[in-house]
Amino acid sequence: MNHWLFQGNPKYYRIKEAISAFETMPWLVTRYSKEMQVGDGVLVWIAGADAGIYAIAEIIEPPQLLETIPDAEYWTIPVSSKKDKPRAQLRFLRKLLGQPLRKHELKQDPILKNLLVIKAPNSTNFKVTPDQWERVYQLKG
Repeated sequence: MNHWLFQGNPKYYRIKEAISAFETMPWLVTRYSKEMQVGDGVLVWIAGADAGIYAIAEIIEPPQLLETIPDAEYWTIPVSSKKDKPRAQLRFLRKLLGQPLRKHELKQDPILKNLLVIKAPNSTNFKVTPDQWERVYQLKG
């Protein structure tokens, strides 16, 4: 089993609204698609001024191209929806919208300060180590 962090940018996608509205949702996969499997854990990160982990989820369908994008209305710029890219279907296990793990807090944590999204945030999908996954569960699981 692998663990991932999927990043959403509120400039392009109304991510907080989508997390609130959906129990399951597709998530764009730009790298590591061949490594992602059903049952893998996912931390959902929102970029921007209030950056942090806003949900814990699991992959329930492996990355694949979708004929229709069920969450298309949440993309702020329709061309950004990248219909030609695969998406993994996620099921939310815990929504942290009211009490996210914010980036400024994570930077103080001896384990989570090394999340790749903190060091090099320019991507959509990141690997998470087993220790980082366990630490999030200690704090919010």
